[in-house]
Amino acid sequence: MDPVDALLSQSVLKPGFQKNYKVPVNEKSSKIIKRNKKKEEAKTKGKGWFNLPATKLTDNIRHDLDLIRMRSALDTKRFYKKNETEAYPKYFQVGTVIDSPFECKSGRLTNKERKRTMVDELLADAEFKQTTKKRYKNILMSNPKLAFKIRKENRKMKKLKKKRK
Repeated sequence: MDPVDALLSQSVLKPGFQKNYKVPVNEKSSKIIKRNKKKEEAKTKGKGWFNLPATKLTDNIRHDLDLIRMRSALDTKRFYKKNETEAYPKYFQVGTVIDSPFECKSGRLTNKERKRTMVDELLADAEFKQTTKKRYKNILMSNPKLAFKIRKENRKMKKLKKKRK
């Protein structure tokens, strides 16, 4: 088969083309192709970001992002720039820190101290618990009405727990 016949075999124009009532339509129009291309581009950040994929937001990731957003409340001595947006980022990645074998063993976390999320690590940290309790008590001492309201709600919750048992 010569090259001309090979090209003509791929053509829309075939013998008996004049007898057809309709011209064969291309399966996808240029608008549909562009729309599909935009959808595919929206799934990643782009070539400049090495096609970073959009991450699915699970509850754990959402809690970690909230913790990062409220980091100024964790350490009041440090200053952090205000977040520009309230929305969660669309493109990001979560990684794990791997200890270097060259680091001294005393600087590493033990397996017991390692947690799955940042929130779990904070809840396990005794120093953090102590500082948050101090802050909570200071807030209650400065605002007696708020303290009364909270104590009242706590009593209600205890009664509900007893009824459930």
